[in-house]
Amino acid sequence: MTFCVLAAGCSSGPEKAAPPPSPTPIARLNTAAIQLPRIEFCPLVPASATKAALGGRPSAHAAYGNGDEEALPGVGTDAVHEIGCSWTKGATTARAWVFARPISPVFALTVVASGRRTPGCRTVAGPAYGQPSATQVCQRPGGSQRVRHSGLFGQTWLSCELESAEFLGADLRSRADAWCVEIANALNTAR
Repeated sequence: MTFCVLAAGCSSGPEKAAPPPSPTPIARLNTAAIQLPRIEFCPLVPASATKAALGGRPSAHAAYGNGDEEALPGVGTDAVHEIGCSWTKGATTARAWVFARPISPVFALTVVASGRRTPGCRTVAGPAYGQPSATQVCQRPGGSQRVRHSGLFGQTWLSCELESAEFLGADLRSRADAWCVEIANALNTAR
């Protein structure tokens, strides 16, 4: 007489999903490998990124393209030579834009230098966000603060920022860092 034993694994509960991957910290962003096109990129930005930056779903969204007439603080209405978008929820706005034309490293250095002269702002040490790059922290009218990362990726100048009267200090910096990583990753064609 032959006996067969059959072994089977059983589970009494539902399978657990793998945890979502952790976002890349801005200090580990491989900016040398990132390739960014100069295109209308707003639809490429994940909704989850804007929600995380703003602390919830945006109540307003705006986009503009090269040659559009826009109201510029301290300048008035002018034609812009960049492609960008913004999302707002309450007292917080997340923005990102790329210059519409190719940028040389020499011109990028003049952009970095001009940022040092922005009233109410200071350039601070930060991880590279392109080469060259700059991180700017600003105290804005009405008590809001702004953190901006800008830099040259190949021939594309990318800027992203988070401005808020709700999230301040280290919280704003952390949210801005994560936001700017999401923007770079959304545009990156080298993935």
